[in-house]
Amino acid sequence: MKNSRREELISHSAIKLFNIVLDIDSYPEYIPWCTKMIVNKRKKNEIYADMYVKYKFILMHKFGSHIKFDKNNLTIETSYIEGPLKDLTTKWKFEEIDKKKSKIFFDVNFEFKNYLHQKIAETFYPLIEKKMIDSFKKRAGNSLD
Repeated sequence: MKNSRREELISHSAIKLFNIVLDIDSYPEYIPWCTKMIVNKRKKNEIYADMYVKYKFILMHKFGSHIKFDKNNLTIETSYIEGPLKDLTTKWKFEEIDKKKSKIFFDVNFEFKNYLHQKIAETFYPLIEKKMIDSFKKRAGNSLD
């Protein structure tokens, strides 16, 4: 299983960043490989959704997830339900430093069912993670406070 932990200072409020990451309906607008999001069910602090992902030269895949969030603690946790992986978990934590600066913590663990896919993903994961975080940062820079 591949594990990654990232901490980053970002010049936006923690609640703004939390809301951007939680706004999964908008992912196809700015996450490069996300082609479609389907929300299957929303509850008070939970979302069940399918993300459709297409990378260059690779068939589209559906990733079903259960998302739990806590607006008071500014946390978002995702558990994997179905798709090409054996397992996937993500954890976001947003900490307010001041009104215009926050620290984000992003943890991810994933494992593909297919060994070759796992090795390819591990090789390119740092690039994919950077692109994803940069997409969220760009989205925060383009949205209104």
